[in-house]
Amino acid sequence: MRTVLWPALLSAASALSLLSGESANPSGQAPGAAPSLRERAAGDLPPPVGQGQPALPAGPVADNSRCFVCHANYEDEALSVTHAKANVGCIRCHGQSSPHSTDEDGLTAPDRMFRKEVLRLNCLTCHDWVKLLASDKTKVARTDLKEKPDHQAVLEGRVRDKRFCTDCHGEHRMYYRNRVWDKRSGALVAKDGTPRMLPVTPK
Repeated sequence: MRTVLWPALLSAASALSLLSGESANPSGQAPGAAPSLRERAAGDLPPPVGQGQPALPAGPVADNSRCFVCHANYEDEALSVTHAKANVGCIRCHGQSSPHSTDEDGLTAPDRMFRKEVLRLNCLTCHDWVKLLASDKTKVARTDLKEKPDHQAVLEGRVRDKRFCTDCHGEHRMYYRNRVWDKRSGALVAKDGTPRMLPVTPK
């Protein structure tokens, strides 16, 4: 019942907003909240203020809005923002994942997931390892870096800490999961007590 009525409720809410003269808020953000990267890239908003806002991209921005409905924590996460600015969205790594995104109970796994041990293999499908090693050499003499990157050691598996790409690049992980899948098979292996959506029963 809830699933069937939801679109109607949204339409009614939009109509009431227009009748009352209130401006629509398509982003769903609270008044005064910082605009998303995609909104700022559209060009209708003032430039970002403060160092916390990423720079506007020169080209198209990947549309991750479907994913951010549930995974809002990634909208301003460094790795997601950097890739979106290069027009590389969630689906590039995780696939379309349509069954996952439409499963309101969250029991269906994304199309692709990555164990930490093999994560760099996925990153290297786009990031040229030769260029990575070359970029390290340009940073050896820099005094503004607390740590000098050593991608050679990471790729060879010689480092004990910060062994994986996401140990240095962004916070691209979920610290609490109410659903856990086997990352090889996609099988659900654990879930918390979050109640399932009420099933739609025929009349």
